[in-house]
Amino acid sequence: MRICLLFLPILFLCSVLSAQVIVSGIISDATTGESLIGANVVVKGTLIGTAADLDGHYEISVPSARDTLVFSYTGYITQDVPILSRAVIDIALGVQSQILDEIVVVGYGVQRKSDLTGSIATIKGDDVRSIASGNVEQMLQGKVAGVLVTPNSGEPGAGAIIRIRGTGTLNDASPLYVVDNMLLNDISFLNPNDVESIEVLKDASATAIYGSRGANGVIIITTKRGSRTEKASINVDAYFGTESVIDQISLVNATEYAMLTNELALNSGSPAPFADPSIFGIGTDWQDVIYRDAPIMNLNFGVSGGGEKSTYNVSANYFKQEGVIRGSDFDRISLRVNNTYNVSSFFDVGHSIALVYRDRKIGPGIVGTALRTSPITAPFDSLGNFSDASIYSSTGNAEASIFYNNNNEQGHRAVGNVYGDVHFLKNFTFRSNFGLDIEFVQGKSYNPVHDVSSIQQNEISDLSIHNNRQRSWLWENTLNYSKEWRDHRVNVLVGTTAQESYGENFEGRAENLLGTSEEFFFLDAGVEQTGGNALTNNGNTWSMVSYLGRINYVLLDRYLITASIRADGSSKFGEANRYGYFPSFAVGWNVGNESFMQDQNLLDRLKFRASWGQIGNEKINSEAAIAVVDPNLGTAVFGPNEQTYPSATPTGLANPELRWEETSQTNVGVEFGLLNNRLTAEVDYYRRVTSDILTPVPIPNYVGSQGDPIVNAAEVLNRGFDFTAGWQDQRGKVGYHFNIVGSTVYNEVLALGEGKEEIFGGGLGFGGILGTRTVVGLPIGSFYGYVVDGVFQNTEELNTLAKRGGEVVGDLRFKDLNGDGVIDDENDRTYIGNPIPEFIYGFSAGADFAGFDFSIEFNGQSGNDLINAKKMARFGNYNYEVSYLDRWHGEGTSNFEPRVTNSGHNYEFSNRFVEDGSYMRLRNVQLGYTLPETISERLHLNTFRVYVSGTNLVTWTDFSGYSPEVSSENVLEVGIDGGSYPVAKTIIAGLNVSF
Repeated sequence: MRICLLFLPILFLCSVLSAQVIVSGIISDATTGESLIGANVVVKGTLIGTAADLDGHYEISVPSARDTLVFSYTGYITQDVPILSRAVIDIALGVQSQILDEIVVVGYGVQRKSDLTGSIATIKGDDVRSIASGNVEQMLQGKVAGVLVTPNSGEPGAGAIIRIRGTGTLNDASPLYVVDNMLLNDISFLNPNDVESIEVLKDASATAIYGSRGANGVIIITTKRGSRTEKASINVDAYFGTESVIDQISLVNATEYAMLTNELALNSGSPAPFADPSIFGIGTDWQDVIYRDAPIMNLNFGVSGGGEKSTYNVSANYFKQEGVIRGSDFDRISLRVNNTYNVSSFFDVGHSIALVYRDRKIGPGIVGTALRTSPITAPFDSLGNFSDASIYSSTGNAEASIFYNNNNEQGHRAVGNVYGDVHFLKNFTFRSNFGLDIEFVQGKSYNPVHDVSSIQQNEISDLSIHNNRQRSWLWENTLNYSKEWRDHRVNVLVGTTAQESYGENFEGRAENLLGTSEEFFFLDAGVEQTGGNALTNNGNTWSMVSYLGRINYVLLDRYLITASIRADGSSKFGEANRYGYFPSFAVGWNVGNESFMQDQNLLDRLKFRASWGQIGNEKINSEAAIAVVDPNLGTAVFGPNEQTYPSATPTGLANPELRWEETSQTNVGVEFGLLNNRLTAEVDYYRRVTSDILTPVPIPNYVGSQGDPIVNAAEVLNRGFDFTAGWQDQRGKVGYHFNIVGSTVYNEVLALGEGKEEIFGGGLGFGGILGTRTVVGLPIGSFYGYVVDGVFQNTEELNTLAKRGGEVVGDLRFKDLNGDGVIDDENDRTYIGNPIPEFIYGFSAGADFAGFDFSIEFNGQSGNDLINAKKMARFGNYNYEVSYLDRWHGEGTSNFEPRVTNSGHNYEFSNRFVEDGSYMRLRNVQLGYTLPETISERLHLNTFRVYVSGTNLVTWTDFSGYSPEVSSENVLEVGIDGGSYPVAKTIIAGLNVSF
């Protein structure tokens, strides 16, 4: 009996469905054939209606086969179409005006742009592919207001660090990525050619639906899919080019080096080693030795199309990038298959699958070596052997490092999801979506026997192997109700999600291998490494379950309301605080649709919106709430007989009271269009405060823990303005456009933990010097050190002015900030720089005429500082940057650059090493030509386009490093340049063909 009762609702649903007349089809643009996402379908004279999905597909249950359907879409001519007993009706709508109401992808759905209450920026795939890069993150640079994109390295295959509306945590501040509904923290697998659109969700109204993932912003990426109205189309995209270092760092030549070395010796009380520095001439610039013009190439092949019951998009890509440093390169092969299937009138299924293989050769870390090696030394001696670079400088031979480098890493990754949509009761859609992200990475590093010099040798060959595997699954179930009638439009979403992630790492080490070729690069070919564990194995796991809901309501196309809430439960927190609740509320007013705006000719569009919400950050160590013990401490001695026992020590204390980091954000925005919407603009003011930030607090040493416990304590403020403005027009046969984006960021630490008045960070790697200090009232990771007040010019100044101790004439003089006559660490160091840009911007323009198209892009930032840490490395006789030629070498010769010394007083961290990080860069220039349709048709082609492009061509900056784009995943180490792999400029030629 109970079983029968369970089936009664199903039988009732089936009877209801069978009583309806089902009509379905595709709604498209009559000119371009593109699907019209979100187009409206209403049964004339009734309140029955629906909207087209992402493929332009609609399905509607109508009372009678004799009814008439009304098809409408903003910016298009409305059409009334009698059904006439047809089951499939495809309709092509004609354009009514050139300004269309775009459809924007939001969390778990789509919305009309006119209905949005949140701050969301949309970028089309074609707008980012002008940049020659294998990484989608780097392509976003300068494209979106409020988004700071900084390449984390110029190394082949490297990604970028993204900060949306400032840095709001002391932990991981990177955004959440959503690729075809799969939630990810890394999108390095993604082929840029597959991208259809990118939405950047910035305020709480937009991101709160992602709850604990949304505090740092959300980037939604939709990949290309076929269309049911599209004939089979084959697309080939390819480019080839070269990369080179933008600007080399200005170093002294061999003669100047010998001269400065003589001064160094005399300043140290030693005789000058070089009788005649001029005999060395220009010498070797080791940058010329390690850098090269490197090839880059990208080949992409795609097939897309569809029919009445299915769509498909299949692409294959090969990307190869050889690094500008010899010995580094990156290869990636990817395959993507996106399909949808209309199984029945009320059931659709689909999938998005990406398979990726990558092979990366990791170059030796020789940027700093090349900058510090003496220009007197050549890479090879007279016999053709590697020269001993340590004779004249305390470095190894960079050329030898390249030769002996054997460090490779290979990875396999599969990312995909499969979903099913059930349409029922006219306005309901149930979706079940299951996704997987699986990755296997193997790396091998072999160091052969070699003897180049006393500081560059390896007596016993050694091999290190690591294997990492990561697995994450996501299961989401959502129910959507959407209805439009008369003056009302409503959409309701409810759902549940669950996700689990597991990772495991294995590493093994061996030495004294049997041979030097790759067939011996296995642990069994050597003996167990001495002095430490030869094998290590560890893992981590976390899981989350969530419940979500959202409602969007539109009245009279003028008044907008959005409300959402999400509850997340995470295994990273203790049972008492496992769940976090993240609500948001937003309103909007389309003033331009009011009756009193219809008789004016100034504004074509005007909308105000405001939002508030709370979102979280769960990107913390999965072990933060539990005690962690290190069992590898060895043995300990106890008792009167001094007996040894196995020992262990806690590396972290449990804190089951940990709570979610919580960000409260308020956003107020205005959008408007002028001159027939040729000029459009958006301005937003935001204020986001992150509280309960997880941070370690000090505990007494007698507790016995190696690490301080993690507690909820810190608080950080970010506030500023985002603005976007664009102009687009057509004059005869000439089309042109301009676009500018900009944003301001004010960052301030409002609170730190009890007993934690300051947090030092930013290890400069030289003598344990820490360059950043995070305190209340200043930005995160502010630079902290002495303020240079000149150079001691004579004995009188040395005897009368405040000193640290040990200075001589020609050394730096620091400001005595507290006026006690003594320079010391506690009282005379202060804030000397801000690593966070206060203003970021981008500008682009383009034009097309008679088949030719031209585009140009700039980006930049200002208001931030950088640490030239590579200049601080003076614990040996290294080469010098040209600024040392302005050193003090007698009274009055310099009042900022001290006498030549190694280490010591002059290398205390001070504003001597802080430089302006502002820059403006010519990001990209591209010129293309497309064959006229009359010619391409004769060649049986849809399109044929050729182009040339240049990326990172010119940078205007006062910074003396390779690039002013210096960042770090660690928010306490931003802006420290220790000699990172330089970002390259790229020149390519490309081809786009479809048929």
